[in-house]
Amino acid sequence: MPEAMVIQPDTEIGAAMTAAAETRRLIFYAGLPGVGKSLFLQQQTLMAARAGRVVHLLQWDIARAAFETEAILAKYPEVDGFTHPIIRKAAGLWARRAVRQWNQAFSDPGHLLIGEVPIVGNRFVELLQQHDDPVEPLLGGEGAMFFVPVPSGEVRAKIEAKRQASIANPKHANESRDAPLNVLEQIWQDARTTAAILGLVPEAQAAAGTGYDPLTYERLFAHMLQHRNCRILHVDTLYPASGSVYELAVPTHELAAPPAEISAIMTELENSHSLAALSQAVADWHRV
Repeated sequence: MPEAMVIQPDTEIGAAMTAAAETRRLIFYAGLPGVGKSLFLQQQTLMAARAGRVVHLLQWDIARAAFETEAILAKYPEVDGFTHPIIRKAAGLWARRAVRQWNQAFSDPGHLLIGEVPIVGNRFVELLQQHDDPVEPLLGGEGAMFFVPVPSGEVRAKIEAKRQASIANPKHANESRDAPLNVLEQIWQDARTTAAILGLVPEAQAAAGTGYDPLTYERLFAHMLQHRNCRILHVDTLYPASGSVYELAVPTHELAAPPAEISAIMTELENSHSLAALSQAVADWHRV
């Protein structure tokens, strides 16, 4: 077993991840920044390699970055560190199509796609939505598993402290691109408010809260994933990861949009919807 393996297969969480590595076609980790998704994705790739799978990756930060060209950012710039809604929508549309293309190009069952799905704020939410298209049976079928790591309040606080330290002193290029604290706080506020709008928690509870609440978090993501095979992973242990969680000890193949597809999707969106309509669609990300 690789030395970097810290989630052991003889634990409840490790057993679920190992089984997924051996039997699933798609494995996604859903959740907000700062809950340990990157570590779980790293560990899942190790388990998949141990099972003899060829690993392909689909990650929000990397996929989104492909759309942030100089020309696109000139039209749709970031605001206070937040990606423009149009870029978020474009990246999500591409991701859904990319999963279909990947499935066709790598039909051998030895290939496995592992992805990261932040969801809140229209970040790859398109992978959760039901659409009458050729990829829906794959995303909604038994071959796909969506894991949601839900750390306890204590574990989440420790993860966040480590995250801020890694942003300040990155050991990997991806760490410097992690969402800054103000973005993280706003995303959590959006999640809490949305949970109340959906009736998952009392409005007074959402309004009174200012920090991470595991129950609110779990209810929101379970709701968002109601059309997908979903398993909540209750995390009460801070796993002793060494080095950067972005360092993968096995070969992987990253999915990223080529320039021609980026241009085509941006043109498609601009020609089919007004900016106001697209912005509203992104604001309604929680409607699944």
